[in-house]
Amino acid sequence: MYGPILIFLSFMIGSIPTGYILVKTVRKHDIRESGSGNIGFTNVLRNEGIVLGTIVLVVDVAKAFAAPFFFSSITSNPPLYRLLMGIAVILGNIFTPFLRFKGGKGVASGLGVAFAVNPPAALIALCIFGIVVKITRYISLGSLSAAGGFALSSVILYAVSSYGVYSLIFGLLIFFVVTVRHISNIKRLLQGRENKIGKEKKSG
Repeated sequence: MYGPILIFLSFMIGSIPTGYILVKTVRKHDIRESGSGNIGFTNVLRNEGIVLGTIVLVVDVAKAFAAPFFFSSITSNPPLYRLLMGIAVILGNIFTPFLRFKGGKGVASGLGVAFAVNPPAALIALCIFGIVVKITRYISLGSLSAAGGFALSSVILYAVSSYGVYSLIFGLLIFFVVTVRHISNIKRLLQGRENKIGKEKKSG
């Protein structure tokens, strides 16, 4: 009964443009006019500093975790609705109606949902992200590697543990979404033109 309403609420929670609101409030300008034009934590981090970037990351992860985790608990099929609400949160982040359906890349939201759906795989993905970014200084490569690690961990946990098919589906789906949303980054990585954290931006 509550399922469809809660899925819609999850979408709306995910669509709250944290980066846009924070930068507009604190810096008095539009983050979409800086750097890549994205409203996510990476662009905020690069252009507005580590404090605002970290706040955006924490808030986006937290709301993406909270909506499917708590809302699904009052439904008739929590695992299924956790998946559906998680997808709704991520879609809200990517296609926010508050900014003409142009939002983030779904990475921070994906991490939040991952912790709601499959905490062990999410922790593995977070570790992979940290290691890759530490070594390469590429957040995009860290995000792609983390998505791949989460998908692989989801497959393994599905095979050897009690984590069900909905967790597996989410693992494969988030890998696909993150990869598609990072196509331009992948091209720049292959061309050696991707920007590194902490270094001067390259032209183009």
